[in-house]
Amino acid sequence: MKKRVYFDKYGEMRFISHLDMLRFMERLIKKTHIPVKYSQGFHPRPRTSFGNPVSLGTEAYNEVMDIELEKNMSDQEIMDMLNSGGVIGFRVNKVETITDKISITDIFTNAIYEIDGDEKTIDTLENLFKSDNIIEVKEKNGKRTERNLGERVISFERTGNKIEVELVNTSPNSFLILAGIDVKDVVIKKNGYKK
Repeated sequence: MKKRVYFDKYGEMRFISHLDMLRFMERLIKKTHIPVKYSQGFHPRPRTSFGNPVSLGTEAYNEVMDIELEKNMSDQEIMDMLNSGGVIGFRVNKVETITDKISITDIFTNAIYEIDGDEKTIDTLENLFKSDNIIEVKEKNGKRTERNLGERVISFERTGNKIEVELVNTSPNSFLILAGIDVKDVVIKKNGYKK
């Protein structure tokens, strides 16, 4: 049986890296005695899968994780058990039973981000989003690669000194780098996914 868990990580938990988040969830599942399935081999691991990584420092709401269970449990039971630890900055909002075999990263591709900053910073970012081509150039081992990040911007809207943007499989940090904006000068929230 597979369960899909929708959770928030906010406050101090936003400084937990993706790898640390995986370890945190592993410990939480073990601590709450959820009967999760384990992989085979020398180092059995809980059968879990996550969506795309969230950048360090970004609050994330309605993030997704799939877990495979050894035995049948209700969605409410799973939610209550995961919330029972009372971890500050972590909350499970919803659990649902999943029957399909589609990878979580194939379903949840379009994320909604909110970027908040001062007027000058948001002006700079807005001008970048308005560009026809947003070319990111990278060099590795003497090899130069280019990609057009503009193709990954589905839509954006500015309200005051805040931009809401829908991105496909891309972190807003890539756009901040191209715009010459320090990540410390903005507040980023990931407000779930658009399916």
